Amino acid sequence: MKKSEKIFTHSDDASIFVSETHWELAAKTRMGKYLTEVETVFIAKAVDFYKSEFVLDVGAESGRISLLALNNKTNVVSVDVDCASLKRLRQRAKQAHIVAADARKLPFKNEVFDAAFMIEVLDYIPEFDVALKECNRILKCNSTCVLSFGNLSSFKAKLKGLKGKSYLHSYTGVMRVLSKTGFSLCAQLGYNWLPFGRASQNGLVPILSWLEWVFGLRRLGRYSPWVLFHVVKQLKKQNS
Repeated sequence: MKKSEKIFTHSDDASIFVSETHWELAAKTRMGKYLTEVETVFIAKAVDFYKSEFVLDVGAESGRISLLALNNKTNVVSVDVDCASLKRLRQRAKQAHIVAADARKLPFKNEVFDAAFMIEVLDYIPEFDVALKECNRILKCNSTCVLSFGNLSSFKAKLKGLKGKSYLHSYTGVMRVLSKTGFSLCAQLGYNWLPFGRASQNGLVPILSWLEWVFGLRRLGRYSPWVLFHVVKQLKKQNS
């Protein structure tokens, strides 16, 4: 693909100011900063931004992850269904390429992206197998996708269930779908063992996040409340 080939569309610049989103405000809290740090460190290890010409951020919201890629001088296409969030992203980063679209039906050609992010997106998509299939379609072979999800198999999910809320997908269920949609797992990390909401300012957040790391809880992906996966699109098998 030539560098000049246009693979995405630009939405119009927002003409009015859009205030900070809920998720943007939450990212500034102690809990939000902890979650962002874990996710961005994992992404930095999984993705070589210097070798990634086009990166797709699915569920970009106001750009928490998109801005990480933009800061690494990478061309980023930010996708979300919420137009207000995308307008906010445009205000934060004029160079961002923003597209209003659903993760289950991405408006891009096959095999055009070098990497993709789906951070905290699958928890809002019951048909996550469709979203992963779409992500696989738009990625080049051997390209990376970093995704996260709340683990229905975790103890924290059971506690949430007592309050009438829970996660949508289990660790084993996601693993099974990854294989069916053409991805192989390279690395994983468990996190968010802390007993707080994502907007918490509790002073124990730094201490408990350190203990999470010290006691190796991040290595227990199968049982972790939240899980990060670094997966790679497999080469298609040739017919013999």
